[in-house]
Amino acid sequence: MTPAGKSREAGSAEVALLLAASGGDPSRDSVRRLMAEPIDWTRLTQLAVESHATPGLWEVVSSFQDLPREAGLLQTLAVVNGFRRHHILGLVERVVGQLRAAGIEVLLLKGAAMLAGGVARPAARTMSDIDLLVVEGSPEDAWRVCRANGWTLVDPAWTEDLYRSHHHLPPLVDPDGISIGLELHRTLLPGAAHLGLDVSAIRGRARWVTLGGVALQVPSVEDLLLHSCLHFAWSNKLQRAAWRAFADAHAIVGDAGFDWDRFVGIARRTRAPQACYWALRLARLMSDLPVPDEVLRRLEPGEGGAFAALLERHFARQMLDPTEEAAVSERVRRWLWFAALHERGGSEPGANPWNVGAVEVPGEGGDPTPRVARGPFRAAISTCGYLARLVAHSRPMP
Repeated sequence: MTPAGKSREAGSAEVALLLAASGGDPSRDSVRRLMAEPIDWTRLTQLAVESHATPGLWEVVSSFQDLPREAGLLQTLAVVNGFRRHHILGLVERVVGQLRAAGIEVLLLKGAAMLAGGVARPAARTMSDIDLLVVEGSPEDAWRVCRANGWTLVDPAWTEDLYRSHHHLPPLVDPDGISIGLELHRTLLPGAAHLGLDVSAIRGRARWVTLGGVALQVPSVEDLLLHSCLHFAWSNKLQRAAWRAFADAHAIVGDAGFDWDRFVGIARRTRAPQACYWALRLARLMSDLPVPDEVLRRLEPGEGGAFAALLERHFARQMLDPTEEAAVSERVRRWLWFAALHERGGSEPGANPWNVGAVEVPGEGGDPTPRVARGPFRAAISTCGYLARLVAHSRPMP
């Protein structure tokens, strides 16, 4: 089914439109159908702000005529965030230069890497923070260099001790008062050891780009997609930050240098094929990402397993309607995620990967949405109802 069709079953047309527009193409059938539906522009704008998607969404919807007056706020925010993107580039250039002067080298990650030249046409999005992987020198020394150059703690309670075993050091905020964060990574993402990621190989495939006279290292386009898939499927549990994952995937696979064979080869040398399979399958379903069937088969020969249709419907519903999360117990949510990422013929990746790498502070790791405690009977009834809806909607539509 198309995102437009799904919006009538669960969730909202606004969420479906946001995801369908992540490819940046207003001519897509799914986008045109959703634009023909009644749209709550206040809600759509709020969703775009939460996803850092205002520039990209405005690029798509501004191609349509006779937009309502309420769309003006989205346009204003898109312009403001366009300037924010330029400021982020200036911060990247500055901090990399300061670290290099201290003998520290970094690899740009995620949105910062793409914005700085990692792809030919990056997604029109902003970001809440800049992610840098320290590849030469000490991450702790890099953090202190940044502190000495005016970067401040987001929260004084987020100490070095709290983050000592985390995949990045305590997040910092920019010295210019623009509220841009900085995360200096020890490794790519939480639980990277579970996934068999070879950081030295990723660095060996990295490319150099130049920004304002400063040379920067960015991952290969294939590694950018690998990291994006893992961040969405592993760290964000195939639920949070979907627009960013899908928008970045469109930008990466649209790059002239991207090669599906190289990507599949890299993914299959890790324990990440299942995560890549589900991230790409959902991106194709929800945002029309052009993923060849053969690529999905090579990543997951079992084509998602016996319950693939149910799992697909579950993750789609969770994206389209966040209120559905309250309908299913956390134990069942974990089981469905484990079922998707379970390696065929293998074991569960790690003793408790659901919360691996989580830091128990607000906004860091884990589940950002507080869940209301329910008794076992109420939780069982609600969960059974949710699963019944999944099964019913997994049947072919008339």
